[in-house]
Amino acid sequence: MKRHLNVVFHAHSDWSYDGHWTLQQIARFFARRGVDVVMMSEHDTGFEPARFEEYRAECAEASNDRCTLIPGIEYSSPDNDIHILTWGLDHFLEEHRPVLETLQRVKAAGGVAIFAHPIRRQAFAKFDDAFVPYLDGIEVWNRKSDGVAPGQEAKSLIARTGLPATVGVDFHQLRHYWPLTHRFEIKGQNLENELVGAIQDRKFQPMVAGRFIEDSNGTVSTPVSDSLEALRRQLKRLRFWSRKRKS
Repeated sequence: MKRHLNVVFHAHSDWSYDGHWTLQQIARFFARRGVDVVMMSEHDTGFEPARFEEYRAECAEASNDRCTLIPGIEYSSPDNDIHILTWGLDHFLEEHRPVLETLQRVKAAGGVAIFAHPIRRQAFAKFDDAFVPYLDGIEVWNRKSDGVAPGQEAKSLIARTGLPATVGVDFHQLRHYWPLTHRFEIKGQNLENELVGAIQDRKFQPMVAGRFIEDSNGTVSTPVSDSLEALRRQLKRLRFWSRKRKS
């Protein structure tokens, strides 16, 4: 029997060095907002390989009857400029490894990999086309880095590479929350494997506040959010110049 799931990508708990919430708090919070699954993505920094099995067990224990937590790791490049979201691995890779090496190892292990927040630290400028065969998507909208609208740099990367768009809350604390989800259609019983397989097969749709953000051609279009983000950035610039005049 097929079922539709509301799935959040990119969330951090206190298993990450900069996370503020426990896994149990995250599961309860997103369950109350109609989210069926949260794809966790703890930072590789300081995450020891021996902890991964414990982490997987903690994700299962923290899950409730309305929201399941899927364990995942956000791997970083040696200079910390590029981050890769990964799921579907049963072990922890090394931290701060070259991006292509990480992507190849994830693919070889049957996992999936998403290029995270291209705007952060100008990661889009370091994107190498050699990454494309090993990637399963590009984060077109990261709440923490992009604000309340998709990133133009990410849109350009997606148009250039043909990779699917994903959206990420990049949740560390309450102020990062935004209704960014993905719609999945699942029919099996092994939820983690089904989700990983659907990402590999590009069988998911990114959404904001329950509305799809892609048209039939895969073009990301969110005019209301784009306008809100333009206004937010304009107000930010005005505040900056106002403070500068007073100083």
